[in-house]
Amino acid sequence: MWSSFLIASRVGAVDGLRPIDMMVLRFCIAGVLLAPVLWWTLRRGASHPLTIRRSVLLALAAGPVFVWFNVGGFQFAPLAHGAVIQPATVALGGMGLAALWLGERLTRSHIVGAVLLLAGIAAIAGPGLQGVNGRVLIGDAMFVMAGLFWVAYTLLLKRWAVSGLLAAAVVSVLSALVVVPFAVFGDVLSRLSVLSPAELLFQAMAHGVFNGVGAIVAFGLAVERLGAARAALIPALIPATTLIAGLPITGERPTTLEFVGAAVACIGLVIALMRR
Repeated sequence: MWSSFLIASRVGAVDGLRPIDMMVLRFCIAGVLLAPVLWWTLRRGASHPLTIRRSVLLALAAGPVFVWFNVGGFQFAPLAHGAVIQPATVALGGMGLAALWLGERLTRSHIVGAVLLLAGIAAIAGPGLQGVNGRVLIGDAMFVMAGLFWVAYTLLLKRWAVSGLLAAAVVSVLSALVVVPFAVFGDVLSRLSVLSPAELLFQAMAHGVFNGVGAIVAFGLAVERLGAARAALIPALIPATTLIAGLPITGERPTTLEFVGAAVACIGLVIALMRR
């Protein structure tokens, strides 16, 4: 699902959409879909670990700022860079900080799996990361920042023991309140209106449904059940899934080396998720 978000972000950037346009699609759709979850939780007075301060911090970590870095990087750098740099940052940063801050033990399978993941990512990224210039480095830096924001979100979920569904609802609703004025008073709707119905549906589904709801809820559940260190490794599969499902859409055909890298990354993830 995250792969569809990256692909849609790159396609949207090429088609002239701005980061704020994709933020509006993501959070307005996700906010509407998940608002009943937040309303039901508050109405029934269920016990939960979220305070106003914690809710705001979660929204800062996985809300508009995160998405701005994420999709904004594609204004400067190609798909291969975003598909590699962000998950690598999440995997390494999440493992390291989970051990330091949350006290999660790094096992041998963690280390071996991480090495294989990085080897697979390097094989996939090799051709796409050549010929880097100053403009591309801006995009790469934004991808690193997006990865670090997602690491923060991962660690906060685990530290506060927040359910993935409730966290997604809080982030989406609070973020929608921030971006709605841009849709109402800005020129977001005028840019979206020039898209064909098929393009608009693709962007809306990728940003608002698959990633704004599906991916963030699923990742939150993974943090609950696997822990922050292991869950942080899951986005490392993004280069492989993007390669298989997305790059052909952009007209780039995967090479043999890229397919081998995808296989190695998948094997690394399986090893890293082993509990030993």
